[in-house]
Amino acid sequence: VDDKNAMQKLLRQLKAQKNILYAEQLVIPQLCYAPSDTYLSRQYQLSIIKAFQAWEIEKGDSSIVIAITDTGIDIDHEDLEPNVAYNYADPINGIDDDNDGYIDNYRGWDTGDNDNDPSAFSSNHGNNVAGLSAAKTDNGKGIAGTGFNCKFLPIKIDTDLGGWLIGAYDGIIYAADQGADIINCSWGSYTYGELGNDIINYATAKGSLVVAAVGNDGRDAPFYPAAYANALAVGMTDSMDIVRDNSNYGYHVDIMAIGHGMWT
Repeated sequence: VDDKNAMQKLLRQLKAQKNILYAEQLVIPQLCYAPSDTYLSRQYQLSIIKAFQAWEIEKGDSSIVIAITDTGIDIDHEDLEPNVAYNYADPINGIDDDNDGYIDNYRGWDTGDNDNDPSAFSSNHGNNVAGLSAAKTDNGKGIAGTGFNCKFLPIKIDTDLGGWLIGAYDGIIYAADQGADIINCSWGSYTYGELGNDIINYATAKGSLVVAAVGNDGRDAPFYPAAYANALAVGMTDSMDIVRDNSNYGYHVDIMAIGHGMWT
């Protein structure tokens, strides 16, 4: 029956019959959406988090920006470069064209060295995190980023001289001021700080969701910025979808996410 009203009428008539247990329309299922990325089959986490079913409903939007505060990225990587949230208002010309206090922050910023080059130098950690969340999806190469059509803002928070994360909280401020919707923080420490708490509150007030890791030491101990009240604290599970024994835990943990052995 193609007519919806006729279908509903028929169903009501059938349900009214005493010898009919139930009556409903037969819905023909469809295959879940599967992107064309080369290494999709190696990304076991996508099935566990039901990404394929989610993509049937929502594939993200290019107006949504995920700030990756980490060790920088390979800015020419073929699976990352297309999804960078470029600041077209400030091209690389030696001038602060958009008057935001940062010269040539066209493709992110390096708060560790205070320059406009968010390229990875001491570690590939930032590259890996950026790939999982925001690699270009359905482009016939590489992996599928969970955010699909969402863009990402690379913010390098370590210094080239020693790899120390001296620009970590400055990176959160920068991301919030740039209007990032989500700010990822796969880093932290066990030391509470009023400044750190104020910065998380500042970013939250600006409309950003700060997502932070709870630490990898298997401890029941607050890890910051994850344990600050307005941060979303994320613990770690494995390929069997159970909590990893080295994931920190405690009442401050909000959700769990796969964080082990992922192809990125």
